[in-house]
Amino acid sequence: MRGKLQQGYAGRGKSKFRLWYAYSPKAQADVVLNGDPQYFHFLLVESDPDVRSASYDVQARAMRIVGEELGQTINAELHLADGSVVWRCVRSEDTPALATRMDHLQLLITQRVHQELPARVELQTAEDMVRQPVRLQNWNRLLPYLAQARAWPLHEFGNDVAALLHTREEVALCDVIALAEPGKEGLYVAALLQGVQFGRYRSDLNEKHWGLGSRFWEAQA
Repeated sequence: MRGKLQQGYAGRGKSKFRLWYAYSPKAQADVVLNGDPQYFHFLLVESDPDVRSASYDVQARAMRIVGEELGQTINAELHLADGSVVWRCVRSEDTPALATRMDHLQLLITQRVHQELPARVELQTAEDMVRQPVRLQNWNRLLPYLAQARAWPLHEFGNDVAALLHTREEVALCDVIALAEPGKEGLYVAALLQGVQFGRYRSDLNEKHWGLGSRFWEAQA
């Protein structure tokens, strides 16, 4: 992690944007994110059940595929549940120059000039992302549970959580915590959140603030 932070500070130069570092369950790695828009995007990706895995360190690969100018536009590569791959460009705002590069990228994808190109490229701006304030606030609080549990095998706790949700139409967070022995509450919460992350369970975390009354239920097959 220290090496990634040093690279992040070196890459930032004299810019004043904030560096964020976090653990990404979907990348299974520590990541360094340059500025608030990239961190907001990270929170949305990690909480999106349609995203199975993600890479936030994809620029070098993108530059090899589409050239330096266009490759520098790309901030993340997402592998979705439907098997498709998406490149994401994350910026504070859209600009005419950026729109031109995005159009050029989409043309290369449409023409399939390289076999490693994704299915599509998407732009996300800070304005787009801050329209989901509750979701951002919740997952800013919740991802540390998963980071702290990264070294633990969660299967046992996950099995208990799955059994509880299978027997009830809907459960509250307090019901899940009640399963835990003293001192292991965080592991049950991590197992629950992992299920939300990867689409096994649904929740009200996009609409309501996290708390003991937060609701969870099984995803429909």
